[in-house]
Formats: sequence, C-alpha cells, structure tokens
Amino acid sequence: MATRSPRSWHDPSPPDPDWLLIGEVVGVFGVHGELKVRPMTDFPERFLKTPVLYLGVEHLPMSVAAARVLPKQVLVTLAGVSDASSAAKYRGTLLYVPLSQAVELPPNQYYLHDVIGLRAERPDGALLGTIADIYTGPGNDVFAVREATTGREVLVPAVADMIKRVDVAAGVIVMDPIAGLFDERFEAADDSQSPKE
Repeated sequence: MATRSPRSWHDPSPPDPDWLLIGEVVGVFGVHGELKVRPMTDFPERFLKTPVLYLGVEHLPMSVAAARVLPKQVLVTLAGVSDASSAAKYRGTLLYVPLSQAVELPPNQYYLHDVIGLRAERPDGALLGTIADIYTGPGNDVFAVREATTGREVLVPAVADMIKRVDVAAGVIVMDPIAGLFDERFEAADDSQSPKE
C-alpha cells in the first residue's frame, strides 16, 4: 500500500477540504514572466494539463498560458504575465486546484488526505485509534495512530504485514500490528531497560 501526497505537510494555509495544494512559486525564470514553481505533488506533469491555477488562500483563478516540467521544478506562464517585474509579485504564492481535479490513483494507492482521520482497527474490529498523521520518506510510509485509550501517538509502518485493508468509503484501516506496539506494559518494560542518569 502506498500513499500519495498532493500537498506539502508544511502547508501554512488553513486546511480546506475542497482544495489541493500542488505548488509554490519560488522565483522568476528569464525576462518573459515565467514563474519557477516548486511542485508539491507526486504528479508535476499535471501542470501541463491544468488550464487554471488558483492562487493563494483566496484561490484567485488565473489561466495558464504555458507550462514546462523540468527535473526539479516546473515553469509556468500565467495569462497576462509577460515580464519579470510583473511575475515577481507572485513569489511565495501557493498554487491550488480543486479537490475534484485530483489525479486518479491506481489500486492500493491513496491520497494522504483520504487516510488521515480514518479509524484504525484490529482484524477483530477492536478500535486502536485514529490516523492522526502520515510520515513519508524514501522507504515505506509510517502511520501515526492516535491511540483511542491513551491519546498517545503510535507509529505503524505502512507495510502489507501490518496494514490488511484500507476502506476509505467506510472510514477504516484494518491493522494487524506486531505484538506490544499498542501495549503500554510492553512500553513500560522497554523504558525500564533504558539507562538512568
């Protein structure tokens, strides 16, 4: 199972379930008003097929006149922006698209925003907690489960041995975590082995 992120986890704007953050303008390229965009999506090629970008937390619509995808950034020309000085005012602007324009994912892949908030249950239906966050990295993703009884955060690797089923429609992830992961006695015993000052 894999999760895909259409937005950065450092999105400074208030969360809005109707919008996806897909990039940030980080500078100007050349003298003809091209914007240098840092993609915040797993699908930077989407800029080539996105006719309108919505700028800032106000989601101001701007037509895209042209776009080019480079190895680490995307160059975007907005309609009506034709020189470097007029493009410079967009530096730092966040770029959004409506949630309805999210790229369709293949089976067993999910967007992060679809997974956060799901109930985490054992195969027998026992409640473990709620998915509070997801940490992504070069290896597998890790689910941060806010435990139902204690409120503490338990980290569960998103691997097939532990994640048995993801049902976004039903609002649940079925997990079979290793013994002791959600057991406070296991944690207490482990703490007793740590060196004391």
